[in-house]
Amino acid sequence: MRTPLSFGVGEVLFSSAFRITPHDVAAWERAKVLGGRDDRPGFRSRLERPLVAGSPVPQDLMLACALEALEHASGLDGCMLQPTSAGKLRSLAPVGIGEPLSSVATVRYRSDRPEGSFLTLSIEIRGGGRKLADVELCVEVTAPKPTANAAAPATLEWPHAPFNQAA
Repeated sequence: MRTPLSFGVGEVLFSSAFRITPHDVAAWERAKVLGGRDDRPGFRSRLERPLVAGSPVPQDLMLACALEALEHASGLDGCMLQPTSAGKLRSLAPVGIGEPLSSVATVRYRSDRPEGSFLTLSIEIRGGGRKLADVELCVEVTAPKPTANAAAPATLEWPHAPFNQAA
């Protein structure tokens, strides 16, 4: 099981493939304008313009999706990544809606504290076999929160093994 202190400098984290959908872009833009409040329904129709595959993806959304994909697919064992600061995203090629993407992060720096770690990650966003964007991002890594209905750890049952015999 990974802990926030188990990430080493030079370690590489890989995400699985992900896509940014028109719905993701529309929700991102709506949240950016309304700030989580939907108290102006008359204004909403101006935000809900049709988006098609290939339309440009906002850079902030692209970075958020890349970080979320890393969090879910790179063997973090439930550790949470909370961004604390980010450099400027350097875009090398346009990224369109619906394009298959993946992200790769390299741990550049680690600072420990009792509740978790702070990491500086160098993140590359890739698509179509090439690097589309990169950025340096600082994140706080915290341990997963235990759930109320978490089961006890499983034990292996080996009936013929000498280490499993009752004393």
